[in-house]
This record gives sequence, structure tokens and C-alpha cells, in this order.
Amino acid sequence: MENEANLQTEKKCILMCAGAFTPVEIERQEGDLVIAVDAGLAYLEQLGILPDLIVGDFDSLPQPQWETLDEYRQSRPQSVLELPVAKDDTDTLAAVKEGLARGYRKFYLYGALGGRIDHAMANIQTLVYLKEHGAVGYLMDASCMAMVLRSETVRFHRGMEGIFSLFALDREIRGVTLEGLRFEIRDAVVSNGFPVGTSNQFLPEEEACVTVGEGTALVIVTFRTEHEV
Repeated sequence: MENEANLQTEKKCILMCAGAFTPVEIERQEGDLVIAVDAGLAYLEQLGILPDLIVGDFDSLPQPQWETLDEYRQSRPQSVLELPVAKDDTDTLAAVKEGLARGYRKFYLYGALGGRIDHAMANIQTLVYLKEHGAVGYLMDASCMAMVLRSETVRFHRGMEGIFSLFALDREIRGVTLEGLRFEIRDAVVSNGFPVGTSNQFLPEEEACVTVGEGTALVIVTFRTEHEV
């Protein structure tokens, strides 16, 4: 995607959250920060990935992972950020804030969509928080990806297949233009009270281009084939 092109060489922050998770390959490069968010520690262990940081109130941490947590507390106490159960931030938002404080501006959140719908909504709002703080975030799943656009244009690589949906997070978003998709619009107004942007389709032979001129939108891409974002 165009807005990610300038981020390809940047280090990234990878969060493994505690929602439903289908194992996927996660690419970790030198300089990346991997954070286990509460029960997300179990998913990372399943993938054979050691986190750099463990964040959470640990109210949902499975019993087998308590031993790992205790090992971190003893050998690497600086790598455990234990949060109170009663707090304003979700565990995920607290982890995002830690990543931002360490200079990261590119975030991939796994285990952040499935499971409880309230947690999924909170994670979507976390994408908005990232956008407001000069960062970009993606909610990643084996079958879909979600991201937030704010007054910007993104391009998707030619060859993309699957379903494209766009929703207004503000009351209205303006200057919405969709090109290279099955259903195209230009300079449209989309409201948050009418889901007109649901279930568009990528055209593999086209390079899709999406513009939100004014306002904040949620984009959800549902994959049909293996691909690279």
C-alpha cells in the first residue's frame, strides 16, 4: 500500500493480543519490538516467539504461561509491565503507548479482532489513537486486515483479491473516492448511519486506490487468497 511504502524500512512494533487467534507466520526483523499482551503470551509461545515485553493485568493469562511470566519477572523484570485490573486503558492500548514511547510508529496487532466484540471495538479505537499520534496500525487476522484512514490516499498492490469495505467513523467523511474496485465512487460523502461501503471487491488486474478527503474511516480487507499487505 502506498502509505506503507515509506515505512518498509522502519522498525515495527508487533503486538500479540488476547483475542481469538489463528496461527499465521509473523515476520520479525532486527529492531522490531514484540509485545505479548496478557494472554497473547500463549499465542507467541505457540509460534515459538519470545517477546521483548509482556504487558497486562494478567487476568486472562492461562495457567501454563504463569511459569513463563515468573521467569521474566526474575530474570528480566524490566521486560514485564504489570497493570492494575481497574484502569482506563485497555491492556492493548497500554502496550501501544509503550511502543510509541519507545519511538515506534508502525504497529501490527494480532489476536485483536476475534473473540469479544467489545474488545474488537476497543482495538479499532486504538487504531484511531495511533493515527492521532502520528503512527499507523493494522489489526491482522488470518482472514482479514483492518486499518484506519484519515484524510489520506492509499493504494493497494495489483493482484489483490478479496472483499474491501469502508465505514465512516466520523458522522460523515467527505471526498471519498474508490478506484480500481468493482464499485467505484468519486468525491462522495459517506455517513456512519448507512453501510454503503460494505462488500466491495478488488479487481486483481487493477491497482486499487482509496482516498478519504476529510474525516476518519475504517477499512476492512477480507482476504480470499494468500497475499502480502
